[in-house]
Amino acid sequence: PNTHKSIIDCLYRCKYLEVLNLSGLDEHSTLPDYNDFMHSTEIKEHYLYLIEEAIRGLPTLHTLNLGTLVNNSIIRVVSSTCKHLHEFRIRGPAPITDLGLRYLIGLNETAEDVVSNRRPGCFNLEVVDLTDIEKLSLHTLTLMLIHLQNLRILEHNHLHEALWLMHKTGMQTTLLNLKLTGYNGRGPSQCSPDYLEVLQVLCPKIEKMHLCMTYPETFFPLSRFREITHLSIYRVSSVENFDLPLIAFGSRLVKLELKNCTNFQSGTALNIRKHCSQLRSLILEIDSTDANSNAGLSEALGEQNIYTLQNQVTNLQDKLNTLQMTMLTVMNKYGNLNRLEHLHLKNLSMGSLLIILPFCPNLVKLTLKYSLRSDDAAPNLSDSLFLKIFEKNPFTKVQEIEIWCKTLSIRTAEWFVHNCPDLTVLKALSFWNVNEEEQVTLWREGRRREPIPVEIDF
Repeated sequence: PNTHKSIIDCLYRCKYLEVLNLSGLDEHSTLPDYNDFMHSTEIKEHYLYLIEEAIRGLPTLHTLNLGTLVNNSIIRVVSSTCKHLHEFRIRGPAPITDLGLRYLIGLNETAEDVVSNRRPGCFNLEVVDLTDIEKLSLHTLTLMLIHLQNLRILEHNHLHEALWLMHKTGMQTTLLNLKLTGYNGRGPSQCSPDYLEVLQVLCPKIEKMHLCMTYPETFFPLSRFREITHLSIYRVSSVENFDLPLIAFGSRLVKLELKNCTNFQSGTALNIRKHCSQLRSLILEIDSTDANSNAGLSEALGEQNIYTLQNQVTNLQDKLNTLQMTMLTVMNKYGNLNRLEHLHLKNLSMGSLLIILPFCPNLVKLTLKYSLRSDDAAPNLSDSLFLKIFEKNPFTKVQEIEIWCKTLSIRTAEWFVHNCPDLTVLKALSFWNVNEEEQVTLWREGRRREPIPVEIDF
């Protein structure tokens, strides 16, 4: 109690603040039962006045996050005081209207401003977050895009509609010169292929793209971008035509994240190997092992069709060994993912795993997760398969490993502890095919290892 009030009461002492973040004091971060400002509207109003007065004495601010503790009057003070502001974040619910944002971009000059030759507005802003601020018109959002020449990120629930409005009213890209480098598609409408086409026309310099879902045509407009370095998609209905964006900007990708894939092909893993040599972080999560297929590998295997390879021998284990060795041999010709440091794979098929994992020599963090249900077990993942992978990739730089797989035994865990000199953490050992006695023995062995002990997390 009263902690929130004390923090704001003391702001007047901080004359040289450059970063101020009060979002941890609003109702999103602190439950109403423990939030001083939620007990009375008058209390909140009083402390909003104190925030306004405090900001009036902070001309050196370059990062400001107020959460929901904001109103139009506070933004007016920000616009006249914080000339060096680069990042401004607020969120709803908050009583912010078009007037507040017009203050921010300097459109409401007073007679005193003109006489004093003083221009209000924060024209150095690069990041503006207005998430869930509802009472804003599309027209005001377009004015922000036009007047803030250095703007790189604009977060708002209706940004896509503002861009659509600008496009449909005939605004030319050459005149606008929008410099947005990030886009966050939080809802289905924001991820629509039609809106992505408009985004590409008006904001061709997008570097960081986050989409909550895909449509069947999503990858066509996505392939028209050329500057994307970070691509994150939360739900991927299909990877069909995903090779098009990889061909377009795969060589620039630093981070690729595909989650909740309902249909994944080994050919997609191969395209990642072929086109994304600069990757540093790769996250692939498949809904289940049944959602994998070997489609797209005909180019790599040539005449060595998977089904032909399986029929060359009669013994099932021989079939598996022959297939694994052939995959490892064929995949050699595509080179390594030398820059990849973070690899996170969930429910990936054996074929896709063999395309990626053996060819990441500089991994620092490795996560492999497979469903623990007996009817959805890891497909053909065994200690013998990992021995083949170890021959290709000794994992000399790996520091953290987390594996959920009931088909791996203590042999693989011991190999990691004995042969990875930089390893510090081996997680989730209880999700392996390892009994309690073996877990304790390996735990003791890891603690005694020198010079770097290994923490075994059950």
